[in-house]
Amino acid sequence: MTAYRLKVAVDWTFVFIAVGCGAVAAAPMLRHYLVAVLNDPVSLPALKSDARVHYESGAEACALAVAALLPDAIERIEKAQHRPFVHEPAIGVYVSYGAYARANGLEDPTIAATSRSGRIILSPRLCDNEFDRLDRVLTHELSHAHLFGWRFSPFRRRPPSWFTEGLAVMVSGGGGAEGMSEAAAAEAIGKGYSILVGDEGLWVGFDSIPFEIDPPRDPPVSRQRLAYRQAAMFVEWLSGRDSQAFDKLLRRIENGENFRDSFHASYAGGPASLWRSFVSDLLPLSR
Repeated sequence: MTAYRLKVAVDWTFVFIAVGCGAVAAAPMLRHYLVAVLNDPVSLPALKSDARVHYESGAEACALAVAALLPDAIERIEKAQHRPFVHEPAIGVYVSYGAYARANGLEDPTIAATSRSGRIILSPRLCDNEFDRLDRVLTHELSHAHLFGWRFSPFRRRPPSWFTEGLAVMVSGGGGAEGMSEAAAAEAIGKGYSILVGDEGLWVGFDSIPFEIDPPRDPPVSRQRLAYRQAAMFVEWLSGRDSQAFDKLLRRIENGENFRDSFHASYAGGPASLWRSFVSDLLPLSR
């Protein structure tokens, strides 16, 4: 059985388990997973020039733009994360916000992109008024697809979002944190508007991102991009502090080890203590 067919079989196995247990309505994550599987972008037509890129009718021009960006984006991720992709990613390009919302599994048309099970789902707005973000957002989502492609298992706890999002923003050159400069993020840290980092914690929606002091929530996108930028700055600081330790951390995470053990085996101290060191290095630069 090919890796792709095995992956599809695994997907449908979990769908049947969820339905059979009657858990879909009670468990939002399972429901989101089911919706995404039922609206898999690989069911859409693929470009003749690049079968990895699938597109909704009317989105072929944007799909061609994605295909043109894809080789360099993949090369960038493999170089930054020091491994090839386990399997080729599949990209879904949409013109309809309704179809996009179903495909992203969250049924949320407002988010820019998602990555799930090696599928990258791109919002129609990246083909329209936010086309200038397309390259960075695509690369950001490829970072997630790469990391979780190696780590794939339904039984493994996800690393904390500050790490996965920080890594994706860092390697994509700011994808997901556009409009939030490092100087502005540092100034916010100086005011106490700093993200909380730890051994676990998922950011499920922008409102769930924990801060030391909660920043203004209007507009919510600024709050999210502040968190993403701060996370990227911290991840970049960890990488620059000890590149060998950072590579060790990545390999352990990709090999399925839990984040806490991986981090403590790679660095002397936990995320919170190293965050304090990061802030002490950073704040003089923000004054």
